[in-house]
Amino acid sequence: MPAAPAVVNDVFDATGPGATVAYAPGSIDLLGEDCSSSGGMLLASAIPVHAAVGVEEIEEQKLIVTYKRDTTTMDFPDSAPEGFGPIPSAVATAIVALQHGVHLVPRTSGGLKVTIASTIASSRGFGEIPAIQSALALALNARFGDRDDVPTRARMATAIHEAMTQVKDDSWPLYPYTVSLRSKPDAILCINHADEAVTQTTRPQSLNLTVAYSPDITGGSPTVERYSFFREACDAFGVPTLASLPEAQGRVADWVRARHEVHPDEEAPTIGRAVQWLDDADASSDRARAVIGHIRHSDIDAAIAGVARDIEQRDSVPSAGSALGQIASTAAETAEASAIRCSPCPGAALVIWSPSDSAEPLQHALSDAGAQVLRIAETSAGAVVV
Repeated sequence: MPAAPAVVNDVFDATGPGATVAYAPGSIDLLGEDCSSSGGMLLASAIPVHAAVGVEEIEEQKLIVTYKRDTTTMDFPDSAPEGFGPIPSAVATAIVALQHGVHLVPRTSGGLKVTIASTIASSRGFGEIPAIQSALALALNARFGDRDDVPTRARMATAIHEAMTQVKDDSWPLYPYTVSLRSKPDAILCINHADEAVTQTTRPQSLNLTVAYSPDITGGSPTVERYSFFREACDAFGVPTLASLPEAQGRVADWVRARHEVHPDEEAPTIGRAVQWLDDADASSDRARAVIGHIRHSDIDAAIAGVARDIEQRDSVPSAGSALGQIASTAAETAEASAIRCSPCPGAALVIWSPSDSAEPLQHALSDAGAQVLRIAETSAGAVVV
């Protein structure tokens, strides 16, 4: 386990001696299908930026959340609150999920003070909110729980994710929680959304993974329509994921056709578009499975070629005239044998796959081009500090 990140000190400085402090890393989607409803395969990794959380018990039955010098006070939540900012709301939602779903937070007459510090950039697809919630879960588990093991962390991840999908929408991903809570040191996680199995492969020294983004332009949100469609199809057929539906493509196409016939004014995708979404998810999952196989055998050239094929098929490259496109051009010129793809939030950040001998010149060139650069190294799951 790497040493605790420096951001932990910010929490220690702002909390009392009785605080329980934990941290969790940000995360990035490397390759594959990130919508859990599809049942696809996803490669993901922790990144070397973190959220740290300190938890203190208070006498008043309130929840007090301090983040970036802003303090929010609310009644201690029994359900997801409304009318608060995204971070306080996410903290309250996680507490409710851990209280009702995992029975971790006791129903006492007192409340909690939660202090947060973070070095994770917002709106980049780096999982800042899941990292905060994961660190909170670890701190609460250390304070009120009786064990810290893989099953416990998996249950916490699932409980918080399910609560967030109800509050947000079906596009809220599960993998950032899995990464923040379960990533082994310097590992690439292969997450099978069909059965939630997670296998971890140590990143070969010959493979360099670099994240780059423009410091002044944030990205948007992932496309929601496809995620919502997959979830609606799962609900219609009574299956947890489309991977568990026999002959899924034909049956889903018939279901879409019936929807159009019964409700012609409904905003459902065309049959062709729905089938394309299914094909795209299946093909991307297959490529992720192949790439992780190459990585296990340290065949880095084949792995990068597999990523390049996925980029070509999914068109996951930024436009040439954009700030991110200029950063991608710099990366391509510096690391010739590389594959460069956008993170899940369009226009937010790039993930650059390249041989390790290009790591240093790539980092310098990207920095000279004005990009913020994170080299994926010395990563691990979250942990409790005290």
